[in-house]
Amino acid sequence: MSEPAQMLIDGEWVNQNGSTVELREHNGVLSGHYLSRKGRSAAGKKYPLSGIRNGAVLAFHVNWLDEQANLESITSFSGRVVLDASNEATIHTLWTLVRRWEDEAQTKNTGAWNAFLTNADVFTRM
Repeated sequence: MSEPAQMLIDGEWVNQNGSTVELREHNGVLSGHYLSRKGRSAAGKKYPLSGIRNGAVLAFHVNWLDEQANLESITSFSGRVVLDASNEATIHTLWTLVRRWEDEAQTKNTGAWNAFLTNADVFTRM
């Protein structure tokens, strides 16, 4: 297998929660879609993503906005391509979600203390 910096990442990836990301790379620019399996309003819906890649590291963001609703939320993922114990490519990410609304009805603004959520995901090739 090639080094993580040279690996092709085009294709579909799934994380530990069942959310999927479809990535396409062209000259270091990423595009694709994110399908979340979590979240009150975003679960089961596909959202576009865009980002960049520099060797084994990458970053992309998902704007939770579509034709039906604007969730006024954005998630930024930063990560790197690594090989797991089986020598398979994985994408390890740390993400931060920033959101305006605390509730699904979008009537209660988030306070400064709960506007940001952060966690980590590991994506494996589907």
